[in-house]
Amino acid sequence: MSIEQKYYHWIWGENKLRSDAPNYLIDLEIGVSIKFDSDLSMFSDYETFYESLADVQFFYGKRPSKSEIENILTEAWNYLCLEEQKLKNDLELEGGIE
Repeated sequence: MSIEQKYYHWIWGENKLRSDAPNYLIDLEIGVSIKFDSDLSMFSDYETFYESLADVQFFYGKRPSKSEIENILTEAWNYLCLEEQKLKNDLELEGGIE
């Protein structure tokens, strides 16, 4: 399975109308929204993200097991890293980063 296929249902969203302007990682397939502060997560590691930065909410009201939540957060972290790498690569191609 390609990376594109694996993360097909993931979305990185922002809510600019809120004063704290939170970011969200959303997986439409499993129905999860993970609110986080992108400024803090940019300088954090996975453990910090998992333990204190990610606010996990499930759309359907049923909370999976702790191990399933850990798997979801691992996938979210990996998706976040891939999105940031793609942004960096795009900026380099445009000449924005040297």
